[in-house]
Amino acid sequence: MPDIPIEQFGPINGQAQQVRVTLTGLSFRQTSAGRRYAYPDFGSDFIDALYKQLEGPNRRGWIRSTFLCPSCGRSLDGVPTGQVAVATDLVLSRIPAFHLDLEMPGMICPGCDRRLVMIDDRDLQSDLSDALIDAFNQAGLAPG
Repeated sequence: MPDIPIEQFGPINGQAQQVRVTLTGLSFRQTSAGRRYAYPDFGSDFIDALYKQLEGPNRRGWIRSTFLCPSCGRSLDGVPTGQVAVATDLVLSRIPAFHLDLEMPGMICPGCDRRLVMIDDRDLQSDLSDALIDAFNQAGLAPG
């Protein structure tokens, strides 16, 4: 099987509910069947790398839990939750790094200004996945 050259997207955008994503420089393969993931395990590698980059508040306590900043340890009780913008470069082992801009519910620590997203919320995890799928669909990117 001949090598299929890897190409890169300019910005691609996706949205679902309260989550918006923009991916810039994401690699893909252009095949006779259309745009495909850069390699077979791309989807799982992407999600693993993304979740390692996203930082959420730590939860302390079971019955009456409180949020703490994972960076400075400050209590986040009373800090309002709202849309938070996060920008990061994602590095996967088999393709060049690419940039991700993400906007989703979270909070900013008043002690250290760390941007924390509510990534432990199952509904928001689902919205994040849906926003990524929307971006991939709009770019015509599919597994395979």
